[in-house]
Amino acid sequence: MKAAGFDVSGIEPSEPFHKKALEFTGLSSEQLQNSSIEGANFSPDHFDFISFGAVLEHLYDPSAAIKKALYWLKPNGVIQIEVPSSKHLIAKILNLYFRAIGTNYVTNISPMHSPFHIYEFTLDSFIKDGMRAGYKVDYHYIDVATVSHIPKFLKPVFSKWMGARGTGMQLTVWLRKVPKD
Repeated sequence: MKAAGFDVSGIEPSEPFHKKALEFTGLSSEQLQNSSIEGANFSPDHFDFISFGAVLEHLYDPSAAIKKALYWLKPNGVIQIEVPSSKHLIAKILNLYFRAIGTNYVTNISPMHSPFHIYEFTLDSFIKDGMRAGYKVDYHYIDVATVSHIPKFLKPVFSKWMGARGTGMQLTVWLRKVPKD
């Protein structure tokens, strides 16, 4: 976005990742804060656009993170969020398999294996949170993504099925801050 001429800012909570991000992006420490979202400091009504790409599913309080971002967002500003969909068909099939063999394992939500997802989401979860927090869902889509863990000849069938039924792996939502009256 910086290369496209936008003014950019961000946060990175990991110190080693923060240092690498500064090297790769050429941003200053003021533009890219070494902070969690809870500790980050931006002025209110500052941003037109905020992106959470593969972030919310790792946070203990996603709703609070969105609320904080809304504080920084200008009225009618947009937040773009990419998260795992709780309707992902392949995860449901794998979880059914784990139950059938007598384990309590799950493939989608686990603090015990990478990528350490704490939450998954539905479109409805954002709609309901938006009623409390002051945003509306402007647009959404479900990305089927790579179909894994099934025989190769079934992959096109599963991809088409998941695309038609909204049971792909990733949910992307575009949220708009509702202006206060």
